[in-house]
Amino acid sequence: MDNNKIQTKKIIITFWIVLTALWLHANNVQITNVSFKPNTNTIKFDISWDNSWRSSILNNWDAAYVFIKYYDPASGTWLSANFTDQNNVIPAGFSVSEAPGVGRFIFRSESGSGISQLVNVELGIESRIAQGIFDVKLFALEMVYIPVIDFYLGDQASNNSYRSSYLNLAPDLMFKNDESFVFDPLPEEYVEIANTASFYVMKYELSQGGYRDFLNSLTYSQQVNHTASLPTSPSGTFALAPSTINYRNYIKIKTPAQLINGAYTPAVYGCDSDFNNVYDELSDGENIACNFVNWVDHAAYLAWVGLRPLTEIEFEIAGRGIQYPAKNEYAWGNAEIGDDQYFVFDAALNTEYVNNPEPNPKGNAIYEATVNSLNNLDGPVRNGIFATASSNRVKSGGSFFGVMEMSGNLRERVITTANVQGRFFNKNTFPGTYLNDLGHAFLATSWPGARVDPVFPNIIDGSIPALGLIYRGGSWNDESFYLCISDRSATIFGNNTNRDPYTGIRGCR
Repeated sequence: MDNNKIQTKKIIITFWIVLTALWLHANNVQITNVSFKPNTNTIKFDISWDNSWRSSILNNWDAAYVFIKYYDPASGTWLSANFTDQNNVIPAGFSVSEAPGVGRFIFRSESGSGISQLVNVELGIESRIAQGIFDVKLFALEMVYIPVIDFYLGDQASNNSYRSSYLNLAPDLMFKNDESFVFDPLPEEYVEIANTASFYVMKYELSQGGYRDFLNSLTYSQQVNHTASLPTSPSGTFALAPSTINYRNYIKIKTPAQLINGAYTPAVYGCDSDFNNVYDELSDGENIACNFVNWVDHAAYLAWVGLRPLTEIEFEIAGRGIQYPAKNEYAWGNAEIGDDQYFVFDAALNTEYVNNPEPNPKGNAIYEATVNSLNNLDGPVRNGIFATASSNRVKSGGSFFGVMEMSGNLRERVITTANVQGRFFNKNTFPGTYLNDLGHAFLATSWPGARVDPVFPNIIDGSIPALGLIYRGGSWNDESFYLCISDRSATIFGNNTNRDPYTGIRGCR
């Protein structure tokens, strides 16, 4: 293939996270200069993000999770392009590691922090993609590596907190990287804690821009099952939120689905917080965490990306790290939390910020006491909103390993140990990275709510209860105790198909 033909390929670069690294200042993930090299069967691009890090002391780093979708005209769907790990070219000081299935993690190979700027990265891909003519979307998602560590569970005080025994409330057991048991007060029995291997976790809750991009990669029939309003609704209709009170969810229908030759084209979605009918401007809220997503959406998104849900154990590990628990502690490591109402400026902009954050030792979080409906704060905020050039872990609300908003903003569904369905979950099984014709995750063996289907086995479509889930971390509308890293108050019942303004999405690998 000659160079001119290479240029006929349509490249769509998508940034799912353009936010904050650790507790420093605004991140700026960029993928540019994308091309294909058919002679080596590689995709070539530049990638950069601010304030990345690698700590040799903690064996912890952040990474850019990169994956590719291409449009398949035969099925009319966006499918995953596989990496081959052949002919990779990675600049000095960085490495690339395989994620089983789709996606590759690009990260620092040496200790350091600051801007990561990689030029002329090449990753091996399928020859038919490198040498063919396809519409291609290249995605980047920031994640944090959580190493294998010894850890504690429970904090001696939070509701239904894990503890060492039925009588002893103290978390006096340090769990090693082997099989152990912990007392779970919800089923009132000891449960096994096993396979505490290292993992990557999304640095932020899924943004509205990220969910918008997901919707724009689905067929009409798939969009129907991942939105609250029909894709044929008029332009400007809220896709997920009610038309009356949107609770800071600004995803709307940009171009309605149309019936052409007996079939519907998919709708085109965009963010429009200022209601000016100009979509996806810097002021349109795409960096705000995405609410109004149910478990069916959650499972489909994770499957499509090539991720999986967190477990309760992993949630506490990512939040607390190696530290001994403090009673009623939050993700930033102490039990002090600000309780003054915040004033948000640059509302819905990619620079949205709070001008009156609490000083140390009080941590900052979006929850019941700090929301201010008179100041456009009646829902989630921009991911990483408290991270600035001068903020530390407490002021930024960051976790031990640099995962953001694990206390407040939006609560998160994780796999529970409190019932048989949750304990049946196998972290090593993944669905396929494409969805069925109706947009549902399938091959989701052991995932909560999966049912047997003659065509698509282990499908998650909301038809049976998803009992193996629990909420963690609290939301913008919750009392402070829900935000504690060990609090297990918010159990989940039913099929979990409702859409509410309090729950978001975070995944891991």
